[in-house]
This record gives sequence, structure tokens and C-alpha cells, in this order.
Amino acid sequence: MLFLVVGCGKQSDSMSNEEKISGQSEKTWKATRETTAEGEKDKLTREEKKESITFSRNGNVKMSNNDQMMGGTWSFMDNTLSLQFTGTNVTENFKVMELSDDKMKLLADDGSQMILEAD
Repeated sequence: MLFLVVGCGKQSDSMSNEEKISGQSEKTWKATRETTAEGEKDKLTREEKKESITFSRNGNVKMSNNDQMMGGTWSFMDNTLSLQFTGTNVTENFKVMELSDDKMKLLADDGSQMILEAD
């Protein structure tokens, strides 16, 4: 049993950060918790709980809820996750505070934080 656990840990360690984010071809993430810039818990709304973000290995990204979908591109460099959505002139940058195969903790420029879990 110990060998299996150690083996799985090494596989995750050998994955690139990009592969942790997008998987082999694509991976979908959902927000599970948010905090404000002051560090207070920010309860997710029903709409936010329906939202998901899918990162494709080829650099494409899709963010959707039940009603709308936005597409664009993503990149990861120097512990910064950058999102550029099609039709906008704004690039959203997040400092990646924690990254594993199934959990990502992001820090926004305004100091708020979001924890995402792989779907």
C-alpha cells in the first residue's frame, strides 16, 4: 500500500505545472471557496457555483455557466496564470499560490483569493 501512495506522489511531482492545470488534453475546474482582499470568507453565489473553467493543453480556455460561455487563451509563467478572453482588451493575471493535480489557489491583483478544484 505504501508503494502505491509513494508512486502516485512521484507521478504528480513529475507533471509540469501546465499539465497540472490542463491535464493531458483538457481539464475543468470549479471554484470551491473565495476570500476577499481583507481575508474574509466570500460566500459563492448559486451562479458562481455553476461556473466552470476548462483549460486545454493547446492554450485555449473556456469559462461557462448554464447560460453563457466565454473563450480565449491562457498561459502560465513565473507562477502567474494569465487569461485573455476573446473580444476583451483585458488580461486577467493571477498569482498561483498553490498548485496540485486537483487543487489550485489563485491570488488576484486586488488581494482576493480563490480556490479551484478539478472537476
